[in-house]
This record gives sequence, structure tokens and C-alpha cells, in this order.
Amino acid sequence: MLDVKEFVRTYTPEAESSISFAWNGKHATGFVDTNMLFRKEVCDYFEERNEVFPLPLIAALYKAETLFAKEAWGVNAVVSRLAQELLERGGVEYLGIYLEGARCGMDAFMASGNIALSKQRCQELAHQCQANATAKGGNEKQWALLADRFSFLLSKPEHHD
Repeated sequence: MLDVKEFVRTYTPEAESSISFAWNGKHATGFVDTNMLFRKEVCDYFEERNEVFPLPLIAALYKAETLFAKEAWGVNAVVSRLAQELLERGGVEYLGIYLEGARCGMDAFMASGNIALSKQRCQELAHQCQANATAKGGNEKQWALLADRFSFLLSKPEHHD
């Protein structure tokens, strides 16, 4: 079994297969995600020490956990914290990954929106989502929805600047 702290400390994108969503294609009692237990350990460590996690690892965990939410018909609470860290630290560069995760069903959509971001980051993300919504590259409705999400976050008084 991999050591979680060592895995985080030495993480490279080549190691993503150790935490990716590895589903057997079945639901209910037949559902198996062979990476679920180790990924849970990594997520638990993230809850304790998120500051030591590199951004690519946070993105990989967010992708895996939102895919899990889609097929497991439920979401792990860590998705909100992963989304928040992903956007606060990664900004516009990680909006595509954020959108893909948010599109993994209603549970993932709701959890990915349960975040608090700095005012500056909300403004930047809202602006980019509005620009993406007016471009004719596909997903215009989803980008407009995210623009509304970040604009709403701007209206909330509890920013952490």
C-alpha cells in the first residue's frame, strides 16, 4: 500500500492512476472503484493539510471524486473543499476542469458550488465565464450558469480575502 504523505509529497501526473476513478461499470451492490480506499485516505489528508497538496493533485482528486459522484449517486463532502482550493489557487486556468466536474450530475454540481472564494478570484472567474458564454465554442449555457454562480458568490459578504 502506498504511503499517503509520500504520495502527496512526490506526486506527478504519472501517479494519477493511483487515485483516478477506477469503476467496474456496475451500480448498487456491484459497484466497485478499485482506487476508492486509497483516494479516500488522500482526501482525508487533504482535509488536514491541503496547503501541502500540489495543484495538479487537487485537480486529479476533484476529477476522480466528481466522476465517483456521478456513478455512485452521491458525493463526498471533500468535493466542495477540492473545488474551492482548485479555483482559489488555480483560477481561470482550472475553469475547464471545474466545469467538467460540476457537470457530473446534480450532487457534483451542488457540491462544487458550496465554496467561498476571494472577491478578486470571483471577479476573475465570473468575467472569464461570461466571456466563454458569449463565445460560440459550445457549453454556452453551462458557462453562463457558472458566471451566475460566481456573480452570486461576489454578492455574499463572507469572502476570504
